[in-house]
This record gives sequence, structure tokens and C-alpha cells, in this order.
Amino acid sequence: MKKFSYIEILRLFTSLAVVIFHYAHFFYPYNSFYDPELVIEGNNFPFFFILELVYNYGRYGVEMFWSISGFVFAHVYLDQLKKISSKEFLINRIARLYPLHLLTLIIVAGLQLLSLKINGNFEIHKVNDLYHFVLNLFYIHGWGMAEAFSFNAPTWSVSIELIVYGIFFISIVLLNKFRIKFIILIYIFLLLVDKYWDIKTFYLTSFFDCCRLFFSGILMHYLCIEIRNKFYLISISIILMFVSWIGSFKLFIFFPAIILFLSAFGTITNKKIGTFFQLSGDLTYALYLLHTPTQIMIILIFGYFNIKEDIFFSEYFFLGYISFVIFISFISFKYFEKPLNYKLRRILKK
Repeated sequence: MKKFSYIEILRLFTSLAVVIFHYAHFFYPYNSFYDPELVIEGNNFPFFFILELVYNYGRYGVEMFWSISGFVFAHVYLDQLKKISSKEFLINRIARLYPLHLLTLIIVAGLQLLSLKINGNFEIHKVNDLYHFVLNLFYIHGWGMAEAFSFNAPTWSVSIELIVYGIFFISIVLLNKFRIKFIILIYIFLLLVDKYWDIKTFYLTSFFDCCRLFFSGILMHYLCIEIRNKFYLISISIILMFVSWIGSFKLFIFFPAIILFLSAFGTITNKKIGTFFQLSGDLTYALYLLHTPTQIMIILIFGYFNIKEDIFFSEYFFLGYISFVIFISFISFKYFEKPLNYKLRRILKK
């Protein structure tokens, strides 16, 4: 199967953008040990002159990842010679996503109970009751039943994406038969929903946003198949980027355009660099799930030993924190996610 190496590195940068955006969790009101009277100015954050856009807009990494997911799923599942069954599709998703989700949920629950004992408060996200634990346990906390972000909160976006995965699987036959025509039809429907339905709930809005970005990623994949000329693909992507900046910024055009631009460069022929790029993409799920429990652990340790808050403004601490999250994500993927993924698929398919 053809590899889109530059899409893999984009996945890494997307996850890191979310991790850096959440760096604010080290400060009040997320950190209950932090002095609320100490004024926080974003321009004091480490490497702010370089990372200003990421600190301010890194949350949009979630939306970019939704679009990337559509591209990747189209590449993996569409036009297969062997039709995948619903059972196999479900097993693949469970084996890949659930083990780390369950592990981090248990870790965060334990850390929050420890925080409650030490300081009388929860850290980062304050809603951590039994009801929300059950929602998280079944990975449905992004389906509109939650009252607030809870436990390992970043997983809300994956929870929403699970529904879109199901819609994608149901649509595979139509996608393979009508291809771009079907995608355009879906996109028009979603545009009409956005224009005429006054959606007021965060999770429902996010669901439709996820659908639009996911299927736009599929559209970019079809364009890569239909248009073989690299120059044409790059030209189309640049035009789309330009269009996205006309008037108000349109991320629903800009993000897919970025994916189309990078996909035009295809696979890196250098084996070592290609392997590195592939590994970078493989780490994204762990980066996304492990950074919040890591932050809670650091907050508890530093708070317990009364280490001054100034350390979070240190560039050395920032580099150490990011490096540590990347390191444990590598350990997680190589020694936990990957082997358990293979083992679960073998067991469940029997």
C-alpha cells in the first residue's frame, strides 16, 4: 500500500499543537496549587515568540486531525479488493483505540483521587464523578450526555469521531460506487445543516464539524487518485488555501487544502527517513492521550513539594516536558499499543 509520508509528519505536528495549546493547564484555574493572584500573561510562556500561533490556536489541531482521519481511512479502506466485514472493522477500531483509552482513564481517575486527598481539589478538569467515568469507560462522553469535560478530557474528540467511523463504514459501498459525486452530495447536505439548523450544543456542533472535515479528507484522497499530476495537485491545493483566506478564514477549506498539498509529494524514497515519518504518525494517538495525565502528575508532584510556579515559564522545563511526553508516547506505542493491538485482533477475530 502506498505511503503518504508527509501526511504522517502532519499528524505528529497536529498532535503536538494540541499538547502545546494545553500547556496553559499548568496555570490557574486548571492547577489548584497555583496562586490565583499571580497574573498570567501568555507572552511569558516558553518560546512564545516562536509558538504564539500554537499557544493561541493549537486547539484547531483537533479539526485538522479529523480531516487527516478521513484521508487515512479512505486510503486504507476504500477500493479494497477484499471487502471488510463490519465485525472486522469494529475489531480493528476497538483494538487500536480502546486499550490506551482505558489505561489513561484509570490513571487519570487515580491521580484525581490522589489530588482530592492531597489538596481537596481535582486538577485541570473538575468534573470527575461516577456518571462521567461510566461515559468515559464506554467512550461515549462526546455524544452529548456529558455535563462538562472530565477525566482524560481530550478524548472527547475521538469519542465523536467513533460515530463518524460508523457512518463511514456504512457509506463504503456508495463511496466506492459514486466516489466524488457522493462526497459532494454529503458535503452539500452538511453545509445546509450548518446554514439552516441553529445548533446550540457544543457536542452536536462538533459532530457536524467532524463529519464535514472527515469527508473533506476523503475528497482529498479521491482527488489524489483522479489527478496523478503532482503540479496540478499542488496548484489546486494552493488555490484552495488562497480561497480559504478570502473574507473570513475558512478552516473547512484550509485544512483539506494542506492535506492535498502534502499528499502530492507522496512517499519518501529514503527508507530511514520514511520509517521516521511513519513512526511520527504512529505516536499521535499516544501523544494525544498521554499529555493530560502527564500534566496532572507533574502538577501533583510540584504542588506537593511546593515547587514554585515560575518553573512552568522556563524554556528548559518546556523542552523537558515535551520531550518526556514524546518519549512515553514512543514507549506506549512500541510496547503497549502495537503488541496489544495485534493480540486483541487475533483473539477477537476468533
